[in-house]
Amino acid sequence: MRRAQERGQTLVESALVLMSLLVMILFVLDMGRVMLLGQYVTERARITARSATVNNWTQSQVQNFLVYGQTQAPDENAGKPGFMGLLPSQVSYTVLGTQRNGDLRVQVKVTGIQAVMFVPGLSSRYTFPAVTVELPAQSLGATN
Repeated sequence: MRRAQERGQTLVESALVLMSLLVMILFVLDMGRVMLLGQYVTERARITARSATVNNWTQSQVQNFLVYGQTQAPDENAGKPGFMGLLPSQVSYTVLGTQRNGDLRVQVKVTGIQAVMFVPGLSSRYTFPAVTVELPAQSLGATN
């Protein structure tokens, strides 16, 4: 009789340990995915800032390039989310400093980046802090 109770106890303990292990693995995978999303957006903002510096783009060209991968919004995608669900309204472009003082730089800022968590107990939307990339621009439009 005692052996049957021990077998049931072992089964319950194994189920609890496996469930905890599964939740921990899912948490690690989910956090890695969220961090990768942030890294993708940061790298895309860097590429956009570099291209804006070299080509002397306007704000709308910068927004479209970051979101859609081209300087003009495709007609069929107007107003629709692009790269990683971003919208052009989430991207801002600013030229800072002056050429005369030698501190000319461009800034690309992405706000409102959303990520969805799938881990039970944490499943919700997570909003990233703003991603800001600032690059020096000795001469805007050097390739024009």
